[in-house]
Amino acid sequence: MNTISERVLGGEEGEYVVREVDRVMIHDGNAPLIFEKLRDRDIWDPGKVTSVVDHFCPPSTKERAGFVKSLREFVREKGITDHVEFQGICHQLMCEGRAAPGELVAGLDSHSTMYGAVGALGVGFGASDTVEILLEGKTWFRVPETIRVNVLEGDNGTDVALSMLKKIGYGGDYKALEFHDAVGLDMDKRLTITNMAAETGAKFAVFPPDDITWEYLSLFNMDVRAEMPISHEDYCREVVDISVREPLVAVPHKPYNVKPISKVVGKTVHQVFIGSCASGRIGDLRDAASVLEDRRVHPDVRLLVTPASVRVLKMALEEGIISTLVRAGAVILNPSCGPCPGIDKGVMVEGETCITTQNRNYPGRMGGGEVYIANATVCALSAVEGVITEPGCDHGT
Repeated sequence: MNTISERVLGGEEGEYVVREVDRVMIHDGNAPLIFEKLRDRDIWDPGKVTSVVDHFCPPSTKERAGFVKSLREFVREKGITDHVEFQGICHQLMCEGRAAPGELVAGLDSHSTMYGAVGALGVGFGASDTVEILLEGKTWFRVPETIRVNVLEGDNGTDVALSMLKKIGYGGDYKALEFHDAVGLDMDKRLTITNMAAETGAKFAVFPPDDITWEYLSLFNMDVRAEMPISHEDYCREVVDISVREPLVAVPHKPYNVKPISKVVGKTVHQVFIGSCASGRIGDLRDAASVLEDRRVHPDVRLLVTPASVRVLKMALEEGIISTLVRAGAVILNPSCGPCPGIDKGVMVEGETCITTQNRNYPGRMGGGEVYIANATVCALSAVEGVITEPGCDHGT
């Protein structure tokens, strides 16, 4: 067994295996889909389930308030003690002391691939599969083929992720993406990359744990060093090299419809969003604050900023980042999914354009209008100028 997927799942590429899961994540946005099927039935291990309220956070309608109330009742009934409300986005919270290297983590959400940044195999499941996992504590897989992704150049997680999407497209469908980092990307950037790997259709996306992993996990008192294999080109049938030399932008209406920023500069924007499970980490907020120091948001632009978790928010407060953003005219939203899925706090109308650090730009994703995806620096510059702006070419430099 050579790849991480083979090692963790306990089988060879192409084999069908049954594997016990180490943890399950559910959240308020999708959990109501499973309640009826689990009524009057015990789940296999309440201690291995994490429940998060982050989509309807706080609820914006009576119906959504009902979803949250139902989730509270469900976790009490099933004995789930790790229930977290209004503390941040589910995937961020799973990577703040819950998911561990070598584990198999099932999430009731497609972006569960993000847990691979800390060396776990995170996989998103639909409602029916999640019900069976909650009842049995295990599920089946066909051990996926692995694509080795070599990150050779690039110091921004969003740009590396967009380059990956441009090269792979949806060619990662039911495959594992195994990232090998020649750059030394910090954990914030790795989290962005494994999160956005979901847009390739990947089953898993994982960085082999290294000193960066152990240093990050030590922040949460996790001493969980695991021996993980390091892939080599000789048994990965497909190898993708990533070298990023300029900012990239995903243009409507596909995340992998990626162009150099030079191709889209000057496009008028009405809203800018820095946040989502793909971003909103302290590194992103630092990048935005460095742009907005002594500058003001354009009067025709709404700049919305959502820290990915309360932990990130506290760090930003301590560093003075929040003060900088507010002075510049940004609106700080509570840690949550916020505008990304078009639920509340930033829904657009037709004819408007948003540039954002999130992971999806499908039609209707943020209500109406068009969505462009870029890194936090580009987003902050665009908020100042009122048009998509390339770093180094803005009016303030």
